Amino acid sequence: MEKELGHTPIEPEVFKKTHVRKKENESDPDVCVEERAERTFNDFHQYVTENLNSSVQLTPELSTQIWKEKVSGLEDIGSSRQAEALDGVQIAAMSDQIAKLTAALAESERRRVAEQENMSESVQQIKEQVMNLAGRPTTSAPDDTDNESDEDDYVAPTP
Repeated sequence: MEKELGHTPIEPEVFKKTHVRKKENESDPDVCVEERAERTFNDFHQYVTENLNSSVQLTPELSTQIWKEKVSGLEDIGSSRQAEALDGVQIAAMSDQIAKLTAALAESERRRVAEQENMSESVQQIKEQVMNLAGRPTTSAPDDTDNESDEDDYVAPTP
């Protein structure tokens, strides 16, 4: 079965392989050997769909843990042992989500520090430019603040 799948099979895959009637044609639908087997398999997939959000990847380990708990009777939770098993699945899913969020936070912090360093460099460059401009002599229009009129400055041409 490992060669057929291309990986080590997990419990749900083994269960399906051993509880589905052999097909006469490849196009035939999968038919479970009994209703209870089909219900168990469908309950597993329904549980995964309803209880794991899209950000949680269903790893082989998590799939195996859920499968074992579903097959052992999670659909009729009545004992504290079964409730603890359900909590274990939820904890595993949350742990996976926490790991992803922690990695995203670290990446965000790295980007923030890099942006802050870039801004500090820009501020330093601007300060240097201002200091350079402040040290240069200014060229401005001649000071024409004598209170005499411009008419006094006019000299008539000689004939």
